[in-house]
Amino acid sequence: MNTKQTRWQIVLALVLALVMALTLAGCSSTPEKKPAASADDSLAKIKAKGRLVVGVNAEFAPFEFHAMVNGKDTIVGFDMDLARDIAKDMGVQLELKELAFDALLTTLQSGQIDVIISGMSATAERRKSVDFSEVYYRGEQVLLTTKDNVGKFNSFSDLKNYKIGLQLSSLQDKLITSLIPDGKFTKIESMNTLFLSLKSKQIDGIVTTKVVCQMAMAANPEFVIAEKVKIDDSSLNSPGVAVAMRKNSAALKAQIDSTVKRLNTSGQMQKYVEAAAKLAGSTQGKK
Repeated sequence: MNTKQTRWQIVLALVLALVMALTLAGCSSTPEKKPAASADDSLAKIKAKGRLVVGVNAEFAPFEFHAMVNGKDTIVGFDMDLARDIAKDMGVQLELKELAFDALLTTLQSGQIDVIISGMSATAERRKSVDFSEVYYRGEQVLLTTKDNVGKFNSFSDLKNYKIGLQLSSLQDKLITSLIPDGKFTKIESMNTLFLSLKSKQIDGIVTTKVVCQMAMAANPEFVIAEKVKIDDSSLNSPGVAVAMRKNSAALKAQIDSTVKRLNTSGQMQKYVEAAAKLAGSTQGKK
């Protein structure tokens, strides 16, 4: 074998060795890691700061309302009973942030509060922008009026002929204005102001949930439910009242659901509802 041939064989061997080395290195190298999806820290953040900030509108007795407790103005109601149990189960302090009802969702979205516990129904429309816990209260929508006016209301269609009060941005506001587009409505943020409007005959009736009516009737003997008026709320596609939180808060939802399920299963939630309705009736009656 001549020297020239030997040199070419050496070069070829070196090239083959280099190709094999590069191939093996490529096969054995660790694949490039893709960035991990952001973890759900919805619950961890609340525990880290040591408090659960709850948005409420304390104008919706017996869900939440102001009352004097041991000489101090306090927000009470069965929503507050639930909020305390949720915070306790989390191992954090409870902080309430009182807001207008129509400001609750935007305040939640901006991160100024952690959850909403304020008689909020988990409607299909709201579920587009926020997540909800398991339902803790299911209510029937009814018409509250006075004994003098009850004879005017013999069916749902009669509502369009009279002045009907609605809490601004509430479930009842969305429902009734969609069912009666040309109705005569008075929309007010405060339920207490609506009750006063009914007492003073500025409006003829109020559409709200039955437990609110029962509380109002306990405080106002002239109030009565118009039993002949049947309100179909199926268009809202709402399973009931629940705790609202920001989207993609799976860990927080699981924690809250565990508390709600415990209270529902034990019957404690119903006891909270009954006690709040009784307190609200006696409190409102003193005003």
